[in-house]
Amino acid sequence: MSIKKYVLTALLLAALPAAAGADLPDLTVHVTGAEPATGTLEVTVFNSEEAYLKTAYLQQSGPASEDGNWSTVFASMPEGEYAVAVVHDANGNRKFDNGLFGFGGERFAFSNRASALFGRPSFSEASFELTGPTEIAIELKGPNKAAGIAILLLIIAAGVIVIRKLV
Repeated sequence: MSIKKYVLTALLLAALPAAAGADLPDLTVHVTGAEPATGTLEVTVFNSEEAYLKTAYLQQSGPASEDGNWSTVFASMPEGEYAVAVVHDANGNRKFDNGLFGFGGERFAFSNRASALFGRPSFSEASFELTGPTEIAIELKGPNKAAGIAILLLIIAAGVIVIRKLV
């Protein structure tokens, strides 16, 4: 085989992975609601119930714009079921701050508008099917200060009841 044939074969083999990925869909995630517009937005994609909120399939991060928005593209993803979690690391300390009693910390949200009011949503609540190019919008929810205040009031009320019984 001549050198030209070797070079041509090598070029064709090198192009195969790129050609295979050309038919796979992109997932575009639009994040809104980063307040304050500081720190980093972390967008994490999970590809199974077993990996959900444990092992990221893909992850990208970037700064929020002045209006609290950021978009990112996960290119050439295999079709399948996915869930997305977004965390706003407002103070840039590279961890999720929960706040008082687990409430009132940094903003977060899940795909499919899955609610985290009474704990983390399940994979099935947050998941969606990727069968072609897909764009999803995720609005970050503010820290649940009302729930934190309600828990604090319950603790105070319980303390008052205990003190009354002791007196």
